[in-house]
Amino acid sequence: MQKKRGLVAVLVCIGVLFVFVQTVFAGDEVERLMELLLKKKIITEKEYRELKTEMNGMTQKKDVQAEEGGAVEMQGWKDRISVSGAIEGEFRWQRHRDITDAASDSMTDLYVRRLELGITASPAEWIEASVVLNSEWIGDDLNAGDEEIAVDEATVTLGDDDFPVYLVAGKRTQPFGVYENHLITDPATQDAYETKRVGLTAGYQGPPGLDVSVTVYKGEEQMNHLFESGLFAESIQRRADAASDEVSSYIVSTSVTPVDDSFTVFASYLSEPGWGRRNDTIGVGFNLEAPFLENLRIDAEYMKALKREHYEGLNAEFKESVFSISAAYEFVLRKRKVIGGGLFAERKAHMMSEPLEVALRYEHFNDDGLAEATGTWSIKDRYSGGVRYSFYNDETSGLNAFVGVEYRKTRYRTYTPMTDSNDEVYTRLGVGF
Repeated sequence: MQKKRGLVAVLVCIGVLFVFVQTVFAGDEVERLMELLLKKKIITEKEYRELKTEMNGMTQKKDVQAEEGGAVEMQGWKDRISVSGAIEGEFRWQRHRDITDAASDSMTDLYVRRLELGITASPAEWIEASVVLNSEWIGDDLNAGDEEIAVDEATVTLGDDDFPVYLVAGKRTQPFGVYENHLITDPATQDAYETKRVGLTAGYQGPPGLDVSVTVYKGEEQMNHLFESGLFAESIQRRADAASDEVSSYIVSTSVTPVDDSFTVFASYLSEPGWGRRNDTIGVGFNLEAPFLENLRIDAEYMKALKREHYEGLNAEFKESVFSISAAYEFVLRKRKVIGGGLFAERKAHMMSEPLEVALRYEHFNDDGLAEATGTWSIKDRYSGGVRYSFYNDETSGLNAFVGVEYRKTRYRTYTPMTDSNDEVYTRLGVGF
């Protein structure tokens, strides 16, 4: 009886040993060990078959569990990471190749206006990381385009719909202006004042569609952008000054939607260091879905310099301003959470929610006497009209393919011999995903 109990104990130990060995060694090694035990008559033929059957069952169960666990893990990551992008090719015709020469002939160009790739990851519901890589003006000699890939946006957002406070850190178009766009070319407000810089934004959201934020960043990005805008002669320059070494630029921005997502008003104030004084700018605007005509959208922005440094060779302030208003009729109008044209997500939302639209836009640039004081030129008025049609639009997958055309006429204020106007035609073919 005692001998039988001892044999049972040995078999139990062997079984435990097999389980341990199975977790450590490969299946072939376990098989050889069992054959050795059988050969030494430590276990019987029957026990050998039973242990082998049990081992195979455990291996299959383990494989199934690993496969199911891996599938769940992969599905979880798939739900948290999204990839999107856009490729847009463009054709441009200009009546005058060189506006400073009234006798210059026309010019045509064919180029890739924009290539973008965006990746968004959400490790948790209140954390989102986003990166957008892009390359612009590929093959366009007029805008000195190249094929280099740059980081256009790189942000981390902390916030949740159930909590009113949010934080955004990183590079993006900072919240000065909305730049809603229904045409191919960017609005003059964006040409003049878009501020794309690494910054830190702290904001508060509440009813009715209220959003109030404060942003800080380093440098003089808006002023540098203004002097690269093409709204006035390139010969006008800022005075040479040491770059700011402090995070001393800031934006205060607010928006509110008081009427059932159909009317939004917004305002922002920006201040940057400058030569001898700060450069301060204010912007106001609205977005309206007209109640008197279904599917008509009206967007307007006005931006005005409140304080300006003295430019190179000048001893006076020139407080410029830009006004832009557009009207777009949407044959198909769907609700969207965001408006604007400064961020990749905003442009993508526009394409998906408004697949067929006809738009008109008027813009005015007031240089406050800058062109006259320098004996040069500046843009005075712009008139634009165009149509865009998404011939493929899948809301579920986010795939979109469109074609658009725009005619734009620009009038100049001139204090030097040159043409007083120019005509341009743009055609764009794009795919978004």
